[in-house]
Amino acid sequence: MSTGLDIKEAVVDVGSSFTIIRESGTIAGGYLDFEVNSQVTKPFIRGFFVEATLAYDTAVVEGDIVNVPNLDGQFMVMNNTAEAFENEVVDYNAVFYRCNVSGEIHRFSGETWDTQTYDHKSVWEVIATSCYALCTENLFGTELDQDEEFVQLGLESSSLYIPHNKGIRLMDRFVVASGEYYKVDSVHKRQFGGVDVCKLEEDTRQ
Repeated sequence: MSTGLDIKEAVVDVGSSFTIIRESGTIAGGYLDFEVNSQVTKPFIRGFFVEATLAYDTAVVEGDIVNVPNLDGQFMVMNNTAEAFENEVVDYNAVFYRCNVSGEIHRFSGETWDTQTYDHKSVWEVIATSCYALCTENLFGTELDQDEEFVQLGLESSSLYIPHNKGIRLMDRFVVASGEYYKVDSVHKRQFGGVDVCKLEEDTRQ
């Protein structure tokens, strides 16, 4: 395990601290060495895509949200791959996407009836709060699918990338903190280990 310990010491010495944000609480004290891809000119890749090296004993798992002060924001762990040497894990190579929205998941739970106006009103149950995610709709429009580099990242327009543990479902409402309402048209659970990919459209339901 000396190789793993050596790499961990190097990451602590030259890397950046980070905190894992989970429903059960935060986990501080981690370090990573990150690299922003500076070889491309696409604004998204430069601003939203980060590769990182983590210690062999990291607590990070796919789908985690991590706060990295030196990168100024929250990031979603898209994948986290162990690197082995002589049959022992020595470090992890991870890919992060920067979160650009925070919101809540609401789920339809019934209707109420106004006896005076005879109007139906939908009742929405709050399923999850403080949901950090990546929403591509407002950033890219319909041209995203035509960009080969974005396709290689598995990104599509009008999509929400959100941790699987938030439990989002078909027909849920995603309420962005800025006040936008989206309806979940589909949920793809197998593109990434700990992240769901949802197709969105504007939610006009009452």
